[in-house]
Amino acid sequence: MGNAAAGGLEQETAENSAGTTSGMGDPAQFFQKKQPAPPKLPMPPEEELEERFNLVLSSMNLPPDKLKLLSQYDNEKKWELVCDQERFQVKSPPSTYLTKIKSFYQDQGGVPRRLKKRIQEATQVLKDLEISLRTNHIGWAQEFLDEKNNGLDVLVEYLSHAQSDASFEVESVENGGTISDRAKSPDRSVEDLTKSSSSSHSSYGMSRAARALTVRLSSTLGNKIYKKSSSSQRDDVHVCIMCLRAIMNYQSGFNLVMSHPRCVNEITLSLYSRNPRTKALVLELLAAVCLVRGGHDIILSAFDNFKEVSKEKNRFEKLMEYFINDDSNIDFMVACMQFINIVVHSVENMNFRVHLQYEFTHLGLDTYLQNLKETESEKLHVQIQAYMDNVLDVGALLEDC
Repeated sequence: MGNAAAGGLEQETAENSAGTTSGMGDPAQFFQKKQPAPPKLPMPPEEELEERFNLVLSSMNLPPDKLKLLSQYDNEKKWELVCDQERFQVKSPPSTYLTKIKSFYQDQGGVPRRLKKRIQEATQVLKDLEISLRTNHIGWAQEFLDEKNNGLDVLVEYLSHAQSDASFEVESVENGGTISDRAKSPDRSVEDLTKSSSSSHSSYGMSRAARALTVRLSSTLGNKIYKKSSSSQRDDVHVCIMCLRAIMNYQSGFNLVMSHPRCVNEITLSLYSRNPRTKALVLELLAAVCLVRGGHDIILSAFDNFKEVSKEKNRFEKLMEYFINDDSNIDFMVACMQFINIVVHSVENMNFRVHLQYEFTHLGLDTYLQNLKETESEKLHVQIQAYMDNVLDVGALLEDC
C-alpha cells in the first residue's frame, strides 16, 4: 500500500551506477531468482505501534472515510502498513526538481532560447515532478510548496516564460496580439486580480463537487501516455499544467493556487496552446476553480486578463473560436461545454446569469449548439442538453413580472 513510485529523477543514481559496470558483467545476473521478501520485523509495543501508525496515516492524504477504515485494522495489519510505508524512502527532495526547472528560465539572467532538446529536457523533468507530486506522501508535496522552496511560484514562472517563447508569440500575433503584449502578461495578471477586490479571497473551502471533479481529473487524465510532438505543441506546457493539477488535488495546494496572484491567470493563458489536450486540461482545472467559493470571480477576472492580453473585442471570444473550430477533438469540446455550463449556470444572481448567458449568445453559442444537436458523442450531448435545459427565457421572465 506504500507509495512505490517517486519519479524518474529518483532513478538516475541507480541507472548511472549500472551504466558504469565494466565489460559484460556476470551473465548469471540476468537469471537470478526473484529476491525473497525482507524478513518481517518484530512488532513493537502497542503504544509505539499506534504512534508510528498514526504518523503513516497523516502522511497519506486520505479522505476521512478511508482513514476511519484503516484505523479499524488489527495490530498485525497496522504493523504491515507501517513496514510497507517505512520501507519506501523518497530519494529526490523537491529542491532537486526545482533547481533543474529554474535552470530552464534563469539562464544568463533572462529567458533562454528554447531549442527542441531543451524543451524535451524540461518536459521530462516536469513529468518526473508530476509523478512525485501524485505518488509521494503528503509531506513531500507540502515541502515542495513551503516558503523555503516556493514550488508553486517556480511552476508559475516556468509556465509564464514557456508561453512567452516564439511558438506562443507567433500565435498571439496571428490572433491580433503582439509579442510585447504577451510578455507583459505576468504584470497584468497581478494587476487584474488585485482589481477584483470583490472576490472572497480570505478563505476557500472546497465544495464536494469541486473535490469530486479534481479526483475525476486525476483518474481520467493522469495516466495518459505522452507522445513526442513538435515544439509548437509545447508538451512542457501541458505537463506543467498537469503538475498544477496534482497540486490542486491537495486541499492546501488548491487554496494556494486560488490565492496566488498569477497562477489562475497563467493557467487561463495556456489556452493559447495549439494542443487540444492542453486546452481540455486547462478548462477542466478552471471549472474546478469556478465551483469553489470565490472561484467564479477569479475565473471571470482571469478571462478579463485574457481578453486584454489577446486583444479580444469580447470576453470569451477566443474560447468560442476554439470551440467552433476545434470540432475534431471531442474531449476538448466536452471540457469546453462543461466549463461554459459551470460559468453561466453556477451563478445565483438571476440578472448576472442572464448577462453571462447573453455574452455567449452574442458570440454564437446558441446557433452552434443547434448544429451540434445530432452529435454522436454522448458526453457532449449531455453537456449541451444541460446547458439548454438551464437557459433562462428572458421573455417569459418579463411576462411573469
